[in-house]
Amino acid sequence: MKALKSLVLFLGVLLVVGLGLLGYGLYSKAHLKGGASAGAAPAAVAAVVAEFGTVQVPIPAGARVEQMVTAGERVVLRLNGPAGERILVLDPGQGKVVGAFALTPEPALR
Repeated sequence: MKALKSLVLFLGVLLVVGLGLLGYGLYSKAHLKGGASAGAAPAAVAAVVAEFGTVQVPIPAGARVEQMVTAGERVVLRLNGPAGERILVLDPGQGKVVGAFALTPEPALR
């Protein structure tokens, strides 16, 4: 009977220690994730900007930027203008336009 009580006590302590370690791990991951992204982002942006300086991105006359998003290490611009919609893909690391998509309407089916 004494061995059973000792086993139950040992497993109880093991369970409490395991839950404590799990809580600590979750807290440290959440703390590092929030702090690292807020602190590292401006330095990373400053390093990329310093690499190539000011880059002229040609857009069609009369067009305006409707949306700008990041996709991995690329910046995607959605332009809208008199010639229609266009999507430009930029590489900030190289400081150049790496591709463009001209969006054209598909002909109607008869």
